Amino acid sequence: MMKLGKISPLAFSRMRQRGISIDALNDLLTRGQVEKQADGAQVIYLDSPIPGPHWISRPQPRLYAVLDAAGEVLTVERRVRLPG
Repeated sequence: MMKLGKISPLAFSRMRQRGISIDALNDLLTRGQVEKQADGAQVIYLDSPIPGPHWISRPQPRLYAVLDAAGEVLTVERRVRLPG
């Protein structure tokens, strides 16, 4: 479990552009899966829950954040993953 620390101006701007709230970022940092990079950076991601059968052909959103080695949030993104 990570706690929200410093957010870069770029990350804050991207969050506003993409409609990602501070609460969503906190949830991501609390429940997300962490991939550590060789330089100490971290990619934290949270896949959406598995949709029901009527959602099979629709893309699934994925929220992720990139943090530097000191824990500053560098960017936050909502990507869409196509099934398959």
